[in-house]
Amino acid sequence: MEFSYIYSNYIAHILDISILAFLFYRVILTIKGTRAIQIILGILVILVLTVIARDILNLRALTWLLNNFWLAAVIIFAVVFQLEIRSVLAQIGSNIWGNSGNIKDSYVKEIMEAAEELSVTMSGGLIAIENEVGLKNFTETGVMLNANISKELLLSIFKNKSAPLHDGAVVIYNEKIIAAGCLFPLSHDTEVKLYGTRHRAALGLSEITDALIIVVSEETGQISTAYKGKLKSNISAGKLKEIISSTGGVSKTG
Repeated sequence: MEFSYIYSNYIAHILDISILAFLFYRVILTIKGTRAIQIILGILVILVLTVIARDILNLRALTWLLNNFWLAAVIIFAVVFQLEIRSVLAQIGSNIWGNSGNIKDSYVKEIMEAAEELSVTMSGGLIAIENEVGLKNFTETGVMLNANISKELLLSIFKNKSAPLHDGAVVIYNEKIIAAGCLFPLSHDTEVKLYGTRHRAALGLSEITDALIIVVSEETGQISTAYKGKLKSNISAGKLKEIISSTGGVSKTG
């Protein structure tokens, strides 16, 4: 009886607040630095306007219109925040199942050297390194290889501009080149539209997964990376190795 009283009056409230705080924290981390922040600010403005029109100014027509907006708000939010919702759910699922892959340090060198040569020859390239969020949906759009990671194989895919797999992306997971010629969703970020399709595809994938995506520009030869919705441009080969080692699920064995 005493435990029931303590639980209902203290522990339940603490659990309730802690779970809500965690959920809000995860949502904020996911939408930080994205267009969702501006959308949320817009929603808050509409909310304040609703309160003012209904409770202070007693504007009946405007109140009726805003009330109908809030009735449809759930559907509107689901459409507007579909990418963010998918990202949060995928991260929760990946944390439960622990789907993290590992790449040996020796393979990092192969990827780095391939990117460096693609940069020098301005051949272009797009490589995604899978982490906790699975990329099966995207590997199925390409040609399955399941081959060992090697500089030579990566160069043979991207250096020949007339090759059928040149314009697609390579997906790497757990020390294997899983597939090539894969298609990624394009980002709708207005700033990335200044770049080419490869950069938009890299950022698009990074917005909905935790993969590390490496991009080599065919126009400038610059190496860029996309990770969790952030694009870093003009990266040196040494810096690329550091980024792969810190975000690409690298194992120091072997």
